Amino acid sequence: MIDIHCHALYGVDDGAKNLEESLAMLRDAAAQGIQALILTPHLRHGMFPYPKERILRNFETLKPKAEAMGLALYLGCEHHASSRMTKELAERDCFSLAGGDYVLAEFSFEDAFSVLYAKVRELLSCGYLPVIAHGERYGCLQKDPKGCQELAAAGAYIQLNADSILGLAGKAEEKLSRKLVKKGWAHLVASDAHGAERRANHLQECRTAVAGKYGEETAYRLFLENPRKIIT
Repeated sequence: MIDIHCHALYGVDDGAKNLEESLAMLRDAAAQGIQALILTPHLRHGMFPYPKERILRNFETLKPKAEAMGLALYLGCEHHASSRMTKELAERDCFSLAGGDYVLAEFSFEDAFSVLYAKVRELLSCGYLPVIAHGERYGCLQKDPKGCQELAAAGAYIQLNADSILGLAGKAEEKLSRKLVKKGWAHLVASDAHGAERRANHLQECRTAVAGKYGEETAYRLFLENPRKIIT
């Protein structure tokens, strides 16, 4: 498995608080059979700054420790969509996923579908490949799941959180995420883990559940095949 959305980088957002918690999260990931993780600190103006120098410094501290556990680490950013988004990406004020063309885009839960669609089109026009973070959490898509199909047709990837599929994040999230897996409108499942205990990583449990209910081919696509495209 490859986890493309994870907050295991310590001391930079609301994820791991310190190096010890980061290491605990990495040990847990390795025990689950995860082979690679993209660490995605938040960037949301007015809420989460993106301290690039500290992010790089802490990443370089963590990377060899992860490699000793058999884990490959990559950097990214969970970028809350704003008018500055493409400029910040172009000027490398923040990181795309694993340094490639994919960008993890987060939106406000109350945003209209038109906001999501417009940002997807903007990112594509600038040469980026948008990945919609935890697509099951947005009210507009809960109201009209076919919006996910429309976003995918435009060129976006839809990422779901493992906890949502497992029913650990609310009924609306569970209902939509399961529908998107069943319909084939989702592309990736990630942990969105924030801690060693709170909002922990349940990727292996989710993969087992998905394989049991929707088939091994679906599980392979969501947990390895499509995530691997992002890191290669």
